[in-house]
Amino acid sequence: MAHPDLNRLLEAMTPLSKRLLDEFGDFLPYGAFMKLDGTIVDCAVSGEEEHPPSKELIQALTLDFQKRAAKGEIRAAGICCDVKVATPENPEKTDAVQFALEHRNGEAVDVFLPYDLDSSGEVVYGEMFATQRDKRFFR
Repeated sequence: MAHPDLNRLLEAMTPLSKRLLDEFGDFLPYGAFMKLDGTIVDCAVSGEEEHPPSKELIQALTLDFQKRAAKGEIRAAGICCDVKVATPENPEKTDAVQFALEHRNGEAVDVFLPYDLDSSGEVVYGEMFATQRDKRFFR
């Protein structure tokens, strides 16, 4: 990731995802955005159900970020969710935390943090890696 705002957003979002995985073993998608002054704001949405589908929450967060971006209120945004992904080392899909990050300058990346549970039930994290993504928040 080249832009420092995306790095700051990732650094701000990572501890919560790790804490939720360590405590509960999973989590619902959540987001964060960076205001024009550089302040990072955590955000989440809820569905009509007690445990709404992740896709529904991701769509709601995406729509919120699109509206904020169109109004010129934010300079970066990200959504964090629990996914299955193939890693650069292994084509077999594994559990990972995905950070879908975008900047108003056009940069858009997916950062993945693979994880697994060891024999005692502790979460063991792998190496982060990133891939390009299509822009969805800033159009």
